[in-house]
Amino acid sequence: MNEQATKKIESLLMEWAESTRHDKKDSILNNHLPNAVIFDVLAPMQYQSTEAYRKSFDEWQPPFETPSLFELKELRITSGEEVGFAHCLISCGGTLPDGKKIRDTVRATFCFNKVDETWHVAHHHISTPAKTGN
Repeated sequence: MNEQATKKIESLLMEWAESTRHDKKDSILNNHLPNAVIFDVLAPMQYQSTEAYRKSFDEWQPPFETPSLFELKELRITSGEEVGFAHCLISCGGTLPDGKKIRDTVRATFCFNKVDETWHVAHHHISTPAKTGN
């Protein structure tokens, strides 16, 4: 494992989480590759670019008071010289304008590529377990 790469990836993820907490929509994806494939909790099945994902934010992002809850838990990072991956749980939620509080925990996986000496998210996947009927 490459400790220097691991620290840079961790810093990148903390920046992503901080931008998300403060609803800085134009900087949330700063460290994603333009052609990153993104899977998120809500439909559609996948986004084929960071631009497509960014355009969807206003459709599904709740209008939480800022800063909202968005904490990475149990973060594990594995990295090499040019690729890395990470996984964690994310405690997320916030307070809506009417005072209602929403809380959830989701799971996340990230894949990273090093391009021109800089780490970037090539793929991220946010999900919740599927609920099955009895």
